[in-house]
Amino acid sequence: MTDEFRFRPIARRLVLGAAVSLSLVAGGLMAAGPVARAADMAAGHMAGHGDMQGHLERMLAAADATADQRARIEAIVKDAHGQMAALHQRMAAAHGEMHHLLTAPSIDRDAVERARVAQMADADQASRILTRSMVEAAEVLSPEQRAKLAAGMAKEHGQH
Repeated sequence: MTDEFRFRPIARRLVLGAAVSLSLVAGGLMAAGPVARAADMAAGHMAGHGDMQGHLERMLAAADATADQRARIEAIVKDAHGQMAALHQRMAAAHGEMHHLLTAPSIDRDAVERARVAQMADADQASRILTRSMVEAAEVLSPEQRAKLAAGMAKEHGQH
């Protein structure tokens, strides 16, 4: 199994997780603690969906998005996915580097720390890309549409 094959589903889940969470972030429905919980829920939910486009369509239908809104949001998601592709290649290489460092005959703590710092920088960049795309997508929808989407998501996930 190649690293590209292994990490592509992660990119899809991240981008789709961003799209799923867009109404919650832009609507101001969540505070800092619940955002992390929602991201975990979205990532777990996305693991069960291999069809990113289909899930995005269902979300946009739940929000009663117009054709123009759908096109704009799909462009935002596509752009975020493109930005994440190169980042995921770097993350895969960093994973390999960390594996090499930790399985070496002698552990170089400084090199491990540098690798950790680089991995966190990549994670932070991914977070910025995804947050920006969530905000951009949320701004395409009206407050009423974001509320519809949030209600549909809560119902789907058994929340009240």
